[in-house]
Amino acid sequence: MQVIVKARFNSSQQKIEGFGSGRYLVYLPFQEDEDSVSVLITLLSRHLGVPAHKLSFKGFDKYKDRVFEIQ
Repeated sequence: MQVIVKARFNSSQQKIEGFGSGRYLVYLPFQEDEDSVSVLITLLSRHLGVPAHKLSFKGFDKYKDRVFEIQ
């Protein structure tokens, strides 16, 4: 199953909004860096109730959203 995430960095608070069909908008209170993918995996794992090792980052879609795969 694919999960598509649009991440908004440097927001005032951390939260996750779901839009159905496996699409999420994630607000993060820090700047984007090389650890951003691992932070997103951890947050999605908690939110979806899936172990973190079952989530993997697949890349970006044509809209520059992050695509994750649940195995």
